[in-house]
Parts: sequence; structure tokens; C-alpha cells
Amino acid sequence: MIRRILAVLAAFLLVPAASLADLRWKEETPALTFLKQYTESINKLLTEHGESPVNSLFSVYARETVMGITEKDNAEIPEAVEITVKMYYDTLNSLELRVSDIRRFPVIAAAVIKAFYGDAMTWENALLIPEERASRALKNPDSSFEEPVDDMNGTIPRVYYSYHPDPYRNGIPWIQMTLIFPLAGEWDGNGLILGTQDDTPFNDPADEGDPDYEGYFMSDDYTHLETFATATPEPDSAAAEYDFR
Repeated sequence: MIRRILAVLAAFLLVPAASLADLRWKEETPALTFLKQYTESINKLLTEHGESPVNSLFSVYARETVMGITEKDNAEIPEAVEITVKMYYDTLNSLELRVSDIRRFPVIAAAVIKAFYGDAMTWENALLIPEERASRALKNPDSSFEEPVDDMNGTIPRVYYSYHPDPYRNGIPWIQMTLIFPLAGEWDGNGLILGTQDDTPFNDPADEGDPDYEGYFMSDDYTHLETFATATPEPDSAAAEYDFR
């Protein structure tokens, strides 16, 4: 009897490890190397909090990678959870998380946030706003909301949320989180350090350099990023700061 119980427990403990798919990464740029490490951190948090890990890569390119959580490992098309990451050559640009199962959204979004901030943020604080946004969607499932996204990379990460009850006219709602990463070398938090101070542009064979990336190296000390639409951000707005305590 004891041996049978131990066998069942052993099988249970092996489930998370077995569910971590061997994702088909192409580590051709520093940004893709960072993304692989970042995804591993996200998956660790997801499994720790009872959620399935990211287990499918739908496309892997130097500028954009699409991945997600699917029922079977290495699926070919997205299902209920889709993550799109845009990149520069040596750093991440933005991450867009889309989830159709609203009740799963808080844990997945919190894992994405916490994996970036590392020890600078507690799990409880990472979960706080995603839970509030999911609760808002569940209480008013027919009412959409969307926070305007400022996609300019600054010196700190920024997070925005949106919800649409039926965007594709198929009866399926989608809740979304957009994470705008800081400029390479600018983030001084305790979490993931993106890139270096090297501002070498991305030399794509299709063009010479990346004018969008080069354009971020301004001479005004990034003061243009400090302009807000309202004088004082609302407590639940995207501009509200997290409490790291």
C-alpha cells in the first residue's frame, strides 16, 4: 500500500517537468537568447502556481516571436493563450499577452510581470492589477475597456490592459496585457537586465539598420517620456506604480 502511494506521488511530481516542452528556439540574436531565459523564468512561475507552462512556439524570428500555452506540446496554431514578443537585435521591445479564458489571465499575466521584475516585486503585487482587470471583465462581460498604449521604450517597464467581449464575432472574449520593455541598458531594477549599453543597430538583410531603434537614442534625456494625458494617474491606471514592499 505504501509503495503504491509513493508511486502515485512520484508520478504527480513528475507532471510539471514532463509538460515542459522542448521549445524549438533559434538563438540567432542576443534578444532571442534573452527571450529564452525570460520564458524559462515565466514557466517556472506558472508551474509553481498551478498553471500550464508555455509549451508551443508558433514562429521564431529575430524581430518577432509568437508562442503560447496549448493543450499539446509544440502545437502549430494558438489556442487560449498567445504571447507575441517584438524584439530589437540585442533587447526586447514589447510583449503582448492574449488570453480567452479570463479566469486564467491573472496568474499568466502575473508570471510574465514577476519573471521580468524578479525579486524587485512580490508575487502578490504582480497579481494585484491582473486580478482587478480580470474581475472587471467577469463582472461586466459585455463591456470592453482598453488603456491607450504608449509603445515608446523608456527607462522603466510599463504595462497596459484591454478587454474585448467578442472581437472576432465568434462568441469568444479576449483579455490582453501589453508590456513595454525599457531601453537596453536603462533598467536598473533587480529583475531581468535587457541588453547592454551597446547601441549597435539591428542590421537586417532587408534594410540597413533599424531606424525605429536608432530613433530611441535621443539627446533630451528621455524627458519626452514624462508627459501624461492627465495630471495625476488614477490608482488603477497603467501609469500607477507598483508597490514593491
